[in-house]
Amino acid sequence: MVWQRIILCLISLLILPSLALADRPKVGLVLGGGGAAGVAHVGVLKVLEEQGIHVDMIAGTSMGAIVGSLYAAGYRADELEKIVQELEWMSLFQDVQARPEQAFQRKRENAGFFNTFELGIKEGAIQLPEGLISGQKLTFELRRLLARVGQVDNFDKLPIPFRAVATNIETGKQVVLSHGNLATAVRASMSIPGLFAPIKIDNQLLVDGFVSNNVPIDVVKAMGADIVIVVSLPYYFEKRENLNSAVAVTVQAMQFLTSKNSLPQLEAIKAPSVVIEPEVKNVGSLDFDKVRETIPLGEQAARKKLKELQQIAAFYPKLSAGLARAQLTQPVIDAKTMKIGKITINNDSSLNNEVIAARLGVKQGDAFDTTKLQTGLDSIHGLGYFDLVDYQLLPLENGTYNLVIDARKRSNGENRLRLGLSLEDNFSGDTRYQFGIDYIRLGVTKTGGEWRNKFIIGDDIHASSEMYHPIDANQEKFFSTKAYHNQRNIYDYQGNHRLTELRLLESGLQVEAGKNLSDSSEIRAGVFYRDLRPHLKTGSLRHDIADNDLQMTGLLVNYRYDSLDDVDFPKQGALINTEYTQGFEVLNADMAFNRLKIEAEQAVTKGRHRAVTRAEWGTTFDNNTFLTEQPALGGLGRLSGLAENQLRGNNTALGSVMYTYELTDVPKITKVYAGGSMELGNVWQNQGEMSWGNLLQSGSLFIGLDSIIGPAYIGIGHTEGYDTNFFMQVGRRF
Repeated sequence: MVWQRIILCLISLLILPSLALADRPKVGLVLGGGGAAGVAHVGVLKVLEEQGIHVDMIAGTSMGAIVGSLYAAGYRADELEKIVQELEWMSLFQDVQARPEQAFQRKRENAGFFNTFELGIKEGAIQLPEGLISGQKLTFELRRLLARVGQVDNFDKLPIPFRAVATNIETGKQVVLSHGNLATAVRASMSIPGLFAPIKIDNQLLVDGFVSNNVPIDVVKAMGADIVIVVSLPYYFEKRENLNSAVAVTVQAMQFLTSKNSLPQLEAIKAPSVVIEPEVKNVGSLDFDKVRETIPLGEQAARKKLKELQQIAAFYPKLSAGLARAQLTQPVIDAKTMKIGKITINNDSSLNNEVIAARLGVKQGDAFDTTKLQTGLDSIHGLGYFDLVDYQLLPLENGTYNLVIDARKRSNGENRLRLGLSLEDNFSGDTRYQFGIDYIRLGVTKTGGEWRNKFIIGDDIHASSEMYHPIDANQEKFFSTKAYHNQRNIYDYQGNHRLTELRLLESGLQVEAGKNLSDSSEIRAGVFYRDLRPHLKTGSLRHDIADNDLQMTGLLVNYRYDSLDDVDFPKQGALINTEYTQGFEVLNADMAFNRLKIEAEQAVTKGRHRAVTRAEWGTTFDNNTFLTEQPALGGLGRLSGLAENQLRGNNTALGSVMYTYELTDVPKITKVYAGGSMELGNVWQNQGEMSWGNLLQSGSLFIGLDSIIGPAYIGIGHTEGYDTNFFMQVGRRF
C-alpha cells in the first residue's frame, strides 16, 4: 500500500501540472519593430520571467524578430542581456573587412588615391547597390547565436513556436515566415529598405516587416494565442514647429507609415491582454551605441503593468512554469559537437570555386568552429565579388554535416568605378587639386584577374592601364603588367625660394612578378622602361638636368609589410616598406643609377590617444644622381614646415612622432582629431655631409578629419631655418 501511494504521488507530480498547463489560456508575445530602441524588449522579458509567465508563442518584426527568435530558441532573459552587453553593435553594420585581415591586393587598392566613392557598373551602366549595407557580419552573428536551432526548419518545433514578419517589396504585403532557416527569416524581417539589401526567400524579395505590420498582433492570434502581451514602442508625432528639417519630416512620415497598420490593432487590445510601451524617445532607431540603455527602460515599462502581468501569471501552476522554463534552457544542438563531412559551394560569380575554397580555410573532416568559419567567410567577402557570403549546416546520414557556402555575387555588378580627389592649399598662393576615376574590371580570369584603368586630371595628369593576374587559386603568386603616362611639376628650391619649375612628361612600361607572403606582406620584383621628357617652365636648369628626352631601363624590387588598421589615422599595427631600383645603360638607356628607400612606422593607442612613430632613410649610393631619381622630404609629417618634396638630395633621413587625440566620432560620417608632430631629418647631396649636427627640427599642429571623402587636415608647420607654413589638405595625394 505504501509503495502504491508513493507511485500515485509521483504520477500526480508529473501529470497534474501538465494538465493544468494544457487547460490554461495560451499566452502569445508580440515584439514590435523599433531598431536599436527595440532592444528594450529584453528588459520586458526579464520581468515576465520574474513573474513566472510562460510564453506559448512569439511573433516579432524587425528588432522584435531578433529578440523574439533568440528567446524562442531557448535563451533566457539574463542570457539575452549578456549578449546585448557584449556585442559590438556598430561593427555588425560594417561590411568592409577589418583592414589587417584584408588580402594584400585589397590593401594596396584601398590605401591609394581612389578612396572617395565606389559605384558598380552592370551591363554598361552605373548601378547602385540594393542597400547601403549587405549585412555580412550581421547575418553571420545571427547564425552563430541561432546555431543551437540551426536544423529546425519548422518554427513550430522551436522551444517556443515563432513567426517572423517581413514585407514583399514587390507587392507591399506582409509575409509571415513560419519555416525555413530561422536566421535567414530574421535577417529578412529586419532589412530596412535602402539601408540593408533585401533577402530572397521562396522567390520573394523581402524587406523589413515594419512596412506592412510593425506590431504583428494578428499573427500571434492566428497562432492560437488567447491572451496577448504586446511590447510596442510608442509613436511620437511631432508638432509643426518641430518639423523643421528633412530628417524630422522623414522620421514623421515613417511613424505614420508604421502606425497605419499597428494603431488599430493596439487600440483593439482588451484585458486580460496587455500592451507595454517602453519610453525610449531619446534612443533613435539607428542609435546602436545606446542599445544597452534600453533594457532598464523596458523593465520600467513592464513594472508599470505589473498588476496586469500578475493577473496573467495567476493562470500558471508554479511547478509547471518552472518545468517550462527549464525546457527553454535546453539547446536543440550543441554546435561544438558538429563535424564537417562535406562542403558545398554555391557561387554565381566569375570566380572559380577553388578560389573560394582556398579562402574559406575550412576542410572536410574539420570540427565546426564558428571563429574559424567567420574568418573564412569574411576573407571571401573581402575579395570584392559578393554582396553576401552566407552558410548553412545540413545534416548528413552519417551524423556529420554538409557545410553549404552561399556566395551571392554583387547585385550592382562585378565591375567597379572608384573616384578620388585631393585639394591642397598653403594660403600663400599655391593651390593644387586632382580628380580621378579608376575603372576596375574584376573576374578577367577565373583565379581573380583584375584590369585597372586610372585617369587623373589636375595639376598632375596621370593615365594608366594595369593587368593584375593571380596565377593559382590560392592567389599567392601573381604577375602584373602596367603601361602609364604622367605629367607632373618638379620644383628645385634654394631655401624658401623656387629656382626652377620643370614640367616632366613620363611614359613607361612595367612588368612585375610577386608573391603574397601573407595578408600582411608581399614581395615583388620586375623590370621597367621609362621615357622622360623634361620641359623647363621657369628658372634655370641645374647641371644634372638636360632639356631633352631621356630613356631609362632597369630593375626594381619591393618588399612591403602592412598590418595597420587604418591608412590615415591608425590605432595599431606596423608598416615596413623597402624599395630598391637600379637603372642600367642597356636598350638605349641614357644613364645608370641606384636608389634604396626604407621606411617603417608603428602605431599605438590608449583610449582616445594615438601615436605613430616613423623612420625613413633613402640613398642613391652616388653623389651625382639625376634630380627625378633623388629621394625627397617635405610635407605633413615629413618636415612639416616645407612644401611637398621641397628638399631633394642623394641621401635623406627622417624620424618623427605624430600624436592625435580623438575629439568626436560621428559614426559612418567622420571622426575629428586634434594632433601634432615632431620631426627630425634632412637631405644631403653627399654622404660625407651627413651628421647629427645638421639635422633639421620640425613640427606641426593640426585638426584632422577622417571622413567619407578621405582624410582632411588644416594646420601650421614649421621647420628650422625656413618660414612657417600654413596648410590645408583634403584627400590623399596621388
